[in-house]
Amino acid sequence: MIGLIAGVAGLGDGVVVGIGDDAAVLDGGLVVSTDMLVEGVHFDRGRLDDHAIGARAAGANLSDIAAMAARPLCLVAGFGLPEGFGGAEQLAAGLASYGVPVAGGDLSRAPVLTLSVTAIGRAERPLLRSGGRPGDRLVVTGRLGAQAVSGYTLPVRPRLAEGLELAAIATAMIDVSDGIAGDVRRLAAACGCGATVWLDRLPLAEGATVEQAATGGEDFELLAAVRTGAPLPDWVTEVGVLTEGAAVELVDAAGVARELHGWDHFR
Repeated sequence: MIGLIAGVAGLGDGVVVGIGDDAAVLDGGLVVSTDMLVEGVHFDRGRLDDHAIGARAAGANLSDIAAMAARPLCLVAGFGLPEGFGGAEQLAAGLASYGVPVAGGDLSRAPVLTLSVTAIGRAERPLLRSGGRPGDRLVVTGRLGAQAVSGYTLPVRPRLAEGLELAAIATAMIDVSDGIAGDVRRLAAACGCGATVWLDRLPLAEGATVEQAATGGEDFELLAAVRTGAPLPDWVTEVGVLTEGAAVELVDAAGVARELHGWDHFR
């Protein structure tokens, strides 16, 4: 995706961090993230009601704010509504269900239900993907694979408080939206490192396989690189380490590397 828009990307007055992180950083510590949810790609209206769809759109964006160790200020949303759709009020109620104010937006007709949400936050010290170094431990919040097990119908819980707390010990962070098998590669590349993930240490959600935990995506947990020697809170699990070089390996209990990849819309 980054390659598709690289031709128009860049930094300008007031833009401190641009494309390549979970959110852009503007002057004054403002943090801005946007995501789009499209019916038939990101959700099935036969499995989620309109309130849940709105909440999912907000939660995905707030997860990016969490990954930057920022506090959310507001949301701005655009809804593309198909002919005959009557659930706009429920979408809006779901959008506001995290207690973050909705400051504005737009409505349009669309062939399928489409939500584009922008989250705005503020961070005293935004935590980027790029600060990790070889030897930093990789830790993850919560459990992985729950969304895959549920068919991507569980409520999204953005780890806002956890992101703020991790900022005190983490050197880099990313949210696990596309599966740890993909997101660890993004984190390691941004740090100029390689990485090893120990698959047998992944915290599995109930009923999840290792494959679902590694590749399922949309768990919206946080993956952080933590400096050596820093005390770890009891709500994270150490799952790997940043390494010298550029190789990223996901290894099983026998030390054998597995060829696992996260979600990619354009693969």
